[in-house]
Amino acid sequence: MRAAIAALLSLCLLTACDSTASLQELRHVQPSDNPYHAALASRYQEFAEEKVVAYDWWTSKYFADKGLMAAYGRDVRPEDPAQWNIPATMQNEFAEARTQLMGLLEDAKSDQPGEAAQAIVAYDRWVELQDDQWDEPRIADARDSFFAALGALKPSENDTPAAALPVETTSTIVYFPFASTALTEPAKAALMQLVEYLKSAGNVSININGHTDRAGSETYNMGLSEQRAQLVKDALMAAGVSETILHYFAFGETDPKIPPDDGVREPLNRRVEIFLE
Repeated sequence: MRAAIAALLSLCLLTACDSTASLQELRHVQPSDNPYHAALASRYQEFAEEKVVAYDWWTSKYFADKGLMAAYGRDVRPEDPAQWNIPATMQNEFAEARTQLMGLLEDAKSDQPGEAAQAIVAYDRWVELQDDQWDEPRIADARDSFFAALGALKPSENDTPAAALPVETTSTIVYFPFASTALTEPAKAALMQLVEYLKSAGNVSININGHTDRAGSETYNMGLSEQRAQLVKDALMAAGVSETILHYFAFGETDPKIPPDDGVREPLNRRVEIFLE
């Protein structure tokens, strides 16, 4: 019996050593000079260390391998939730969160390397914990941590058209970065110009129509368009416009300015249109 126990213990130790070889290499590797890759390698090492302490050898090795890829300068993408044991009812939530993350990463890699690395690993933590499905408070914490990290990434204005200033002061269009509800500087300027006009416009009614492109699900885009319209309404109210003349509507992806194929990102469709009547 003692021999059997000793053999089993030896096998466990051997398995542990083998499964953490990637982590051992990651501890000693000289990371890439690229700040983003170096930060990503460090974040994945922290994650792998936590998993090896918890005797989760397989998960430790898996994410240590991702850390090694980053350390050697290779591109590492956030996990595909479809490849994990996540309930079908939750797949859309994870897929849409990943879409938001991917939309912000390209610029964040160079402008905010540490924050970008934190957001990717926070997303992977959330996926991995949801796959386990055994500790709801920890899953909720991981989800909150991811969205906090996502919120720290600044949306790029590079692919966002300049706001369309009022034409004959009857309409204004403001555009949004991908998967964002943040007002760009041109959008803020257009809204302030509209506010100035309203001071002498007399009795008017203002319709605020929120729209999105067709990347993401219909449900997600409907919610995003409503958030954008509400944001514009709030900005106008903060500038002194009476709430009684403001009416906002959400159209989601149903009324594109440029009809694209489903799933295509179209900057001209990520907009709020403001009409004076």
